Amino acid sequence: MTISALTGPVVSFGQGVSSDSNPERGPSAFDQGLMLADPRAPFCYAPGSGAGRPFYGWLGGTACAVLDVVPYTLTVGAIAPAAHAVNGTAMTLLAATADGVTVGASVVNAATGALVSGLLAIGGAMGSVAFGSAGTVNAWDPTKALARAVSVTSVASSSGGAFKVAGYDLYGYPMTETITSAGGAATVNGKKAWKYIASVTPQFTDAYNYSVDTTDIIGFPLRVDEWGYQDLTVNATCITASTGFVAADTTSPATSITGDTRGTYAMQNASDNTLRIIFFVSPSVANISSAVGLTGVTPA
Repeated sequence: MTISALTGPVVSFGQGVSSDSNPERGPSAFDQGLMLADPRAPFCYAPGSGAGRPFYGWLGGTACAVLDVVPYTLTVGAIAPAAHAVNGTAMTLLAATADGVTVGASVVNAATGALVSGLLAIGGAMGSVAFGSAGTVNAWDPTKALARAVSVTSVASSSGGAFKVAGYDLYGYPMTETITSAGGAATVNGKKAWKYIASVTPQFTDAYNYSVDTTDIIGFPLRVDEWGYQDLTVNATCITASTGFVAADTTSPATSITGDTRGTYAMQNASDNTLRIIFFVSPSVANISSAVGLTGVTPA
């Protein structure tokens, strides 16, 4: 059989406003569950595309399990080991898979459709769970959806300056971010949650060391505008305090200095390769009606 696709909305009812009734009225049953469809062009269902063309969504419909991971301990130099800053020269990135960062990763650029290789993937590459032998229906896999902000650490006597980070979010959309170090022995955190890193390039020269590191600032895979639209557990404990939560930055268009377009949460217990973090997101009525509402403005 092929997929039966309807433009919707689909209404299932068992009791109308008249005297008509359905003696077998009951809950609807869906084999393999219910999924919230991804409305973005690279990932949505395309009518008439034929069998085998995959499309994507988040399993759950409303309270979607979007993240279920054990973040690796944050590590200094996990993205780029300590080195001098040379204006316009990209830093040497991590050379071998370690500390929860995978080298040699690839992703399809969601903006162009081109395959991009030679990337660092934080928490491994993004993935999906395919249903059926044809693998057409795909639910984004929450166990592969870890995205983290990165930081720049400088040493004493360093002057500081701007670093341009380039790469992709967990869905393959290109991103850039400018992180400015003030110099001295300090660490400055970025705001955006990264899945793939392509390069980190200093915009100044300094003969003191700087490293680019992972952080415990975790990105939401769906847009979260208010704390109450998500449920979070860390190490099997429900987190009720909003400390560490930063709502989605809705600035449009996004730039290299705006925040994460879906929002982030800074872990209050440091990751140690044992603490499991799980996000459920229930999109608001206003947000669920559009791609921007669900996944935020297009990163830049």
